[in-house]
Amino acid sequence: MKDILVIRLSAIGDVLLTTPVLARLKKIYGGARIHFLVKEKYAGFIAASPHADDIILWKDGESLFDVKNKIAALGIRFDLLLDLQSNLKSRMLSLLVPANLRRRYHKPYLNRLLLVYLKKNRYTEKKKISERYLEAIQDIDAGPLTEKVSLKRGKLLKPLQRFAEGAILIAPGARWATKRWPGEYFVSLASKILEKHSTKKVIWLGGPDEKELFDFLAKHPYLVRHAKRMLFLADQLDVPQMAALADAVEVIVCNDSGLMHLLSAAETPLVALFLSTVEEFGFYPLGKNAEVLAARDIACRPCNHKGLPECPKKHFRCARELTADQVYGEVVKHLQLPAK
Repeated sequence: MKDILVIRLSAIGDVLLTTPVLARLKKIYGGARIHFLVKEKYAGFIAASPHADDIILWKDGESLFDVKNKIAALGIRFDLLLDLQSNLKSRMLSLLVPANLRRRYHKPYLNRLLLVYLKKNRYTEKKKISERYLEAIQDIDAGPLTEKVSLKRGKLLKPLQRFAEGAILIAPGARWATKRWPGEYFVSLASKILEKHSTKKVIWLGGPDEKELFDFLAKHPYLVRHAKRMLFLADQLDVPQMAALADAVEVIVCNDSGLMHLLSAAETPLVALFLSTVEEFGFYPLGKNAEVLAARDIACRPCNHKGLPECPKKHFRCARELTADQVYGEVVKHLQLPAK
């Protein structure tokens, strides 16, 4: 097998969770070249994979036939076309692109709808999305998922590398409001860490959407006194650098977000906060040192499989009942503390 086309157009977490599949394909077909079709805004995340050889961009404004013609211009008849997006657009495209073998990821639509709207859980096991992706090629390779998110590492500036040693990395953002632990809870968590452990530091990591939140955190009276022991990185690092930063810190705390999957590429202990979503959907971190914390007895949870702009019930109990004390209790288990 020489040429493989993988289609996953969006979004950050979904794209990153294809990397174990790419690694498996490289093991099965050592000499194969993997071409990856992705929306332009997410290209940086798959470009950081060591197993994606050629990135094909679906740019804003391009039609299905524009992209079909772009692929046709490569002059390749693909040995395998693997559709991991599995929506109408990707299915139509997969029929238009020449390929000897076509495989497609099957989304568990019914199970998802029953769990969200009727609270009937028909998921027989908690299966990672990467495992479900692999099921698309189970007739080719039926082995269990062994790979994790794999990303190239960038080089950190020496001052950042030194600051990261012994630091707790906190990524407080997420695309949807119902997946974001409240800012004041992150204040409480960080203040506990900084007050109780005088040698520890906190690095706040996020994208451009977190700049307002970071301003709130930096100026909060509970945290401003610890300004020299905090560092705010909003949209300042590329994907390989963020992966390297995750390697360098002591513990990671993050919401259920695309950034969570990026950070899970490290061996660093990771505490993921799941609010309105649940692990059954499969989007929990792959890392062997990762754990999920959630307020478990919330009858309306999950309210959506992706997240929503606001809590439909207006109480946001799934966030409010996951306390800073609970999260701190898990974080402190992973801190390297001086002997008493």
